[in-house]
Amino acid sequence: MSDNLNRTLILLEHLSAAKAEGVTVAQLVERTNLASSTVYRLVQELEALGYLRKADDRRLFPKFLFEQGKNIGGIDIGRLTEACQSISSRLIVASEFIAPRRENLFWHIAEEHPQQSIRLRAGVGFVRGAYELDCITRMALAHLPLKTIEAKWDVAAFFDVGVSGGKVHWDEARDRVAAVDTNDMQHDLMGNAKGVRRFCVAIHGANGEFVGLLTAAEAATPLRDVEGHVAQVRAVLLETKGAVESGAGMTRSALTHNG
Repeated sequence: MSDNLNRTLILLEHLSAAKAEGVTVAQLVERTNLASSTVYRLVQELEALGYLRKADDRRLFPKFLFEQGKNIGGIDIGRLTEACQSISSRLIVASEFIAPRRENLFWHIAEEHPQQSIRLRAGVGFVRGAYELDCITRMALAHLPLKTIEAKWDVAAFFDVGVSGGKVHWDEARDRVAAVDTNDMQHDLMGNAKGVRRFCVAIHGANGEFVGLLTAAEAATPLRDVEGHVAQVRAVLLETKGAVESGAGMTRSALTHNG
């Protein structure tokens, strides 16, 4: 895929996701991580062609529908949405479904709970580079051959989780990625620079292929019982992972907690 086409698709996805509340150019720049000149140029072209409406407060509203498809890796997007809703409800957290896209991570679903203690910057359509070595990056990279990462990634660009965000030498990054159990949960107790602590599991398709990441995201506040909390989140995420991967015919009740 050419870089120009990739940038255009990213922008279209963000615009389409904002069809209800609208979005400003500044928000598009922040959420897409695209250059401001690129966003301004594409917005002007779409507006000139009649695909965008600009409100008096300068918010943009798409006059089109755009979506990648109704399933991801053979898994219906509705099933993944129900999974995120179930995780959010059971743990009182935000829950996301994040899929890899070349050297980036793309947010397909972001379900928030009204009682959660933090609001996420990353919403539907958010794009982030896969260089911060948090749990979602580690899990995503663990599904790739190390030789592929070394050939296609900038191995000097990896950095640590948290406020310091120090550079991580590839030798250490490689060891962290190689240590990941792709069938278990990954997490970062200290949280990232935004104060968000994530837990994630990998979702695999019918043929065992990596589809994306199912997360629980919460405020990185001190925990009274660290082991108990991690065990609770692990149980919910792994149970939901199993339900999502179980195949066609799964209903909402399969994702509903009855305890």
